[in-house]
Amino acid sequence: MAKRAALSACLAGRNCRYNGELKADPEVVEKLEESGYEIALFCPEDSCFGTPREAMDLVLTDEGVKALTKFSKEDRSAPIAEYAAKFFDENPDIELFVGKARSPSCGVRTALLYDEAGNLISEKEAGIMAAEAGARNIEAVDDEDLSLR
Repeated sequence: MAKRAALSACLAGRNCRYNGELKADPEVVEKLEESGYEIALFCPEDSCFGTPREAMDLVLTDEGVKALTKFSKEDRSAPIAEYAAKFFDENPDIELFVGKARSPSCGVRTALLYDEAGNLISEKEAGIMAAEAGARNIEAVDDEDLSLR
């Protein structure tokens, strides 16, 4: 049975970024394929909210870390968390999670965290889906770190 990796769909060239811009990284896809991984694509934000959509930030609130839209401050945490849980439940053989760096959903160790006043608190957080991968003990890396493996 082939090894399986979960990969942020934007890195595979899918038009799913919040602003509709492409962010493909053929080198990441090639590296995974050369390493023998079968790739399962994911994008919680596109699946839950469509593309284009209002950008989000991770924000530390009195209720914990939330994914809030930048301008309307809508809490989008629950749909992303539900998508992540369902994705991993339906793909229990995922061995490696490769997230888009700095994404509030998929960033592994590079998601930005703000306070409610908009001040940057940390640049080293896990996005909501990346945190779910970590909670399930799935090896996880940001796309920018994959070249270091």
